[in-house]
Amino acid sequence: MNIRFETRSASDTLILGEKIGRHLEAGDIVFLFGDLGAGKTTLTQGIARGLGVAKKEYVRSPTFTLVNQYKGKVPVFHIDLYRIASSHELEELGLEEVFSSKGVSIVEWAEKLFARDDASIPLLGIERWIEIHITIEQEESRKLDLKTRNIGSTEHPIFALH
Repeated sequence: MNIRFETRSASDTLILGEKIGRHLEAGDIVFLFGDLGAGKTTLTQGIARGLGVAKKEYVRSPTFTLVNQYKGKVPVFHIDLYRIASSHELEELGLEEVFSSKGVSIVEWAEKLFARDDASIPLLGIERWIEIHITIEQEESRKLDLKTRNIGSTEHPIFALH
């Protein structure tokens, strides 16, 4: 599945994220790709709201802590791999437990999860995921391409997203 969205402001990106979050379920892993300032954290804030994280809870990028957990209808794990420099560092984080949990994992800088010699299969035993590529079009506008990987069933709620 491949769906393209366009947003014209940070507020639009939050609203889109909320819509996406309402279509996710326990065990989903969402990979976010995009340049610095593309809106990955803003989209994550919306996804967290769509997953039931309270509006009073401030969803912030875990650049230094690497993983933040929030309470929603399922646990929400916000992971930021920006500072990860090697697959060895990645393996030391112990993310396998997070990815195999009954929560939803949202990963900023997800390209760090892929081996340099094979960019098609993520490390850490991840077999199915949703990826969102964010492209800066103009100062405030963004294009977001959502793709599913190895999620073959149209039974998943993400397939109802329009």
